[in-house]
Formats: sequence, structure tokens, C-alpha cells
Amino acid sequence: MARFTISNYRKFGVAALCCLLLLAGTACNRGKKPTESSEPGAEVSSWENPPVTERPASDFQPDIPDVMQQLQAAVSQNGDTVGWLTIPGTEVNEAVVQTTDNEYYYRRDAQGNYSFSGSLWMDYESSIGDGNAQNFSRNTIIYGHNLGKPQGVRDDPNGVKFGQLFKFDDLEFAKAHPYFYFTTREGTHIYEIFTVFYSEDKLSPVPYHYASYSGKDYEALLDDVRARSQFDYNVKTGQNDKIITLSTCTYKYGTYTQNPHQRFVIMGRLVGEDEDLYETADLQINPDPKAPDFRA
Repeated sequence: MARFTISNYRKFGVAALCCLLLLAGTACNRGKKPTESSEPGAEVSSWENPPVTERPASDFQPDIPDVMQQLQAAVSQNGDTVGWLTIPGTEVNEAVVQTTDNEYYYRRDAQGNYSFSGSLWMDYESSIGDGNAQNFSRNTIIYGHNLGKPQGVRDDPNGVKFGQLFKFDDLEFAKAHPYFYFTTREGTHIYEIFTVFYSEDKLSPVPYHYASYSGKDYEALLDDVRARSQFDYNVKTGQNDKIITLSTCTYKYGTYTQNPHQRFVIMGRLVGEDEDLYETADLQINPDPKAPDFRA
């Protein structure tokens, strides 16, 4: 059977982009925080992953976006550009920037100009190293604002920036869109979505916005976020996985004034080079997702 794997895929313009990045040199989540989650009191979650079954072999070939030229142009305009995020089925197809804090791009666009809708920015403690996804932080966090069209509409799946993430709160949309893509100078990396959830901004027992974790805390994180998921994804996750976390505000549990600690989060695991890819996600509704706890 002809088989499409990640190792078959290469991008043009890698060398040029590498030079640009070397010459050039992180929504709704702001301020300093520790780099490790293995703080005193952190415990392994008692939650268990849903059962995962083997899927049949697949020769599906996804339409992987060719955005290397756009990324090169973004890097030339702003040296803080670290990659390009594409989420099929949404309007999210733009540069991701990063700097030394999580404040600078809160109200700036990807060129550094004032913009109320901000940009997509990577947490300042996450690292993508040389652009090879195997050298990324265990958890690469990307933030973006949740703004409706027109402004004032909340959790609008047709909104701007990460308002688009709310499309994944729909079962049929989630089924039809199993992957998102993150492009660096090394090429385009494929991430398989394994959880979509509402949460407090600092999860218990382990927050989701750390870049690094001890082994037991990483297992606890993966178990916990799957227990919170709106859907049970038939996707195996484990300690060796590299993940990308997409995080935005939500207004499901009140206005920002009433509750500034609520978040909507999507996580994807890096797809290995020899893994089969599938046209649709294998998932079902989680009948009892773990609810956010805002008491802390």
C-alpha cells in the first residue's frame, strides 16, 4: 500500500529562511511564572486516559500548507517571528512571534505595530531550538485573543485570531479536522489534536502553561487534560510526545470582570515521521468532562 509519512515531506526555501532567522535572532495569559511544574505539592493525577484502539492502516495524504514564503517574508519584517501556524477549516493562517515576555505582543500585531486584536505569540519560556520539532520544548504554548465579529460577540467561532478555536467545540467540525500545522525554517510539522477543553487558567494538579515538566508531572498533565476534554479522542499520548498548546480566553463562565481565569484550550501531539495520517479524527463526545474549578 502506498503510504504517506511525514518523512516524505520537504519544503522549499529552508536554507534561505534559516539565514533570515539566524540573522534576526513570546492571549489571555500574561506575566512571569516558574519554568518547571515539579514544585512541592505537585501530585500525579488520578485520572486515567480513555482507552485507545489501533486504527487501520491509511494511505490518506493531507493537503499540507506551503507557507514557507510567507514565513520568510514575516521573518524579514520582524525578527521575533518564530514560525507559522495553520489550522485547517479556520482563518488561522499566520505568523507566530515570541519575545522575552508575554506582554509585548498582547496588543501588537506580528510586525510590532499597535493592534487591539494582538497577534499569535509563543510563551516566552517555550523553545523551538533550531526549528526541528524534536528539539522543541515538551510543551510549546501559543496564545491568541478571543474576539468576536463584530467586537463584543463572545466565544464566536467566526471571530478573529483564536476566536476561531471555538469551531472545535462542535463534534462534526472536530471530526473533520484532526490536525493543525506549525511551520519553522526546518519545514512543516503536523500536530494531531487529542484534547479540546474549558479550564481554569492554572490547572490542578499540573498547570498547562509550563514549557518543561518532570516525567510524573507530564503524565499527570496528559491524563488531566484528556479528562477535561469535550471529546474522547482515540489518540495515544505519552511521555515522549512533544505537544503544542493553543490557549485563549473564554466567556463560558461569565464575563472577564466576573471571571478572568477561564480558558479554552486545544492541544496537539507531534506526529511521528512514520505514522499514518487519517482524513478524520476518531472521537466521540465525552459524557462527563472534568469541569473547571475556579475556587483557588
